[in-house]
Formats: sequence, structure tokens, C-alpha cells
Amino acid sequence: MHRLTYAMKLAYDGAAFRGWQRQPGLPTVQQAMEDAIASLLGERVRVHGAARTDAGVHAEGQVASFAVRRSLPPGAWYELRVPDRLRIVAASPARPGFHARSSANGKRYRYRFAAGSPLAWDLGRTTPDWDRARAALLGLRGLPHLAGLASPSRGSRPAPPLDEWSLSAEAETAELTIRAPAFRKHQIRNLAGHLAAVALGLATPESLGQLARGLRPWHGATAPAHGLTLLEVLYPPELDPFR
Repeated sequence: MHRLTYAMKLAYDGAAFRGWQRQPGLPTVQQAMEDAIASLLGERVRVHGAARTDAGVHAEGQVASFAVRRSLPPGAWYELRVPDRLRIVAASPARPGFHARSSANGKRYRYRFAAGSPLAWDLGRTTPDWDRARAALLGLRGLPHLAGLASPSRGSRPAPPLDEWSLSAEAETAELTIRAPAFRKHQIRNLAGHLAAVALGLATPESLGQLARGLRPWHGATAPAHGLTLLEVLYPPELDPFR
């Protein structure tokens, strides 16, 4: 039987879930979406996410795809009964063969540092020197990949190069925004953790480039998950279901 492919853009508070990927007995975004669709259609489907966000990581633009046996009016998808801290931002039919993860050609994330926010990493009372952190980021330019910033993972490929990054800061608040074709395990959180160490004077700006090249073993802090947000998943124009 012919099946119809749909895509959804999702936003969620990562504190409410144990990550994207379903785990027996634990609340996950994938489980919540699959249960909601089954309740609406009476059909169990597999929902694929563009990014397998870790426990505690938030999203403003996660993309999910799935295939069902029958079409519904566009507004019907907004009737899905999902948990309070999960929201359907957009829903659209997608081209046959569209897959939220394998069709993507990039992702954009933000890591926030700030005091008193549940969506940011509080670095304490010491005022960070974000100019030192910016100097550290300059050491990443021109690198073919950032393998040394990814946590070891069985069978993982080298981390691809970053397309762009920026660090905006004001007093104790800072935001690292970063885009790449793909990311490896803990790559952004390791980068954010070492930037914090540089900004606090616990590491030199030059050390970040050395870590990224794999010239010294990773031994820094992995930044906590609650400061990280998936902002956007990027697709070629001909595949993007939300254009």
C-alpha cells in the first residue's frame, strides 16, 4: 500500500525528556510523537528525528518525518496530544523518500552561558573573559575536521568541518552559535566546555586548536546539556518541506 510522507518541525524543553531516541520506560520525544500519532490515527508509525538530541538538550527547530497510510487535512496534525513541553511548530507533506535525518545537509545549534537561566550554563561569580574565548575560536579556522573535540564513540567518522560559528557576549552572558553538515557525539558541548575554561583563565586560547587537531587528549569539561538548543535543520531547497 502506498504510504504518504509527512514532516513536522518541533520545539521542546529538553528538561522534560530523556533525549530524542526512545528508551524503554523513559519519556523521550520520539516516544511522545509515536504515541500521539497512534492515538490520532490508530496506526503505529516510526518517527525519525533529524538530530538525536541528548537528554536535557532543547530544540526550537527539530524536524521529524514519518510515513502513514492516509492523508489528513493540514490542521489535523496540530491536534496531536503531545506533552505540555513539546510543541508542533509546523507540519507539511514531504516528497516521497524524504527522511528528516538523511535528507538534511546541515544543522545549527546555540549554546548559552548565563546566570540564573534554566536554558543556560551558569559559570558562577567569576566574570568570564569572552575575548579570550573568541581568540581560541580563531584557531579553528581552516581545519579539515574537529575530530579531537568529539567524545570517543565506536565506529564514529571524523567530525566534519564547521560551516560557520560566532560568539556574542555581554558581561556574564554569551551565546555560541555554530553550524555544520553534521556533528559527532558531544562535539558542541566539549567545544563549549573548553571555551568556558579559556574564558575563565583555566586554559590558554591556543589549547583549543590543539585539542581540535587531536594533538592532545580531550580532558576538559563537557558543558551541561541544558545550555544547548537545536535551532534549525537545513535541507536542499528541492527537499525542504517547509519552504
